[in-house]
Amino acid sequence: MRWPDLKHLGPVGRGAVWALGLVLVAILINVLAIRLLGDVQAWSNWLRDHTLGLLLWRLGLYAALIYGWRWMRARLLQREPDAATRMHRAEWAGVTALVLLEVSNALSGPEAT
Repeated sequence: MRWPDLKHLGPVGRGAVWALGLVLVAILINVLAIRLLGDVQAWSNWLRDHTLGLLLWRLGLYAALIYGWRWMRARLLQREPDAATRMHRAEWAGVTALVLLEVSNALSGPEAT
C-alpha cells in the first residue's frame, strides 16, 4: 500500500490531515487501553493513579519540543532574518496553548490526565 501524496494540498490541508491523524491515534490508544483494562472505569482509575508519571512524560515532551524549536528557530532566522516577529507570535501562541492545557488539567483534577 502506498501512502497518498500530500504535496498537492496546501499548508492548511496538510495541517488538517496531520490533526486528523493525531486524533485517530489518540482514539485508538484510548480504545486499546479500555479493551486491555476491561472497562472505562478501570482506564479512568489507571489514568488517575499515574497522574504524576504522565505529567513528567509531558514535561519531557515539552523539553524536547523546546530543544527542537530552538534548533529550528536558529536555522530559520539565518535563512529569513525578517521572520523574527512572526516567530515570536507563534512562540507565544504555542506557550499559551500549552499553559492553558496544563492549567485545565490541573483544575479538572487528577482524573483529567
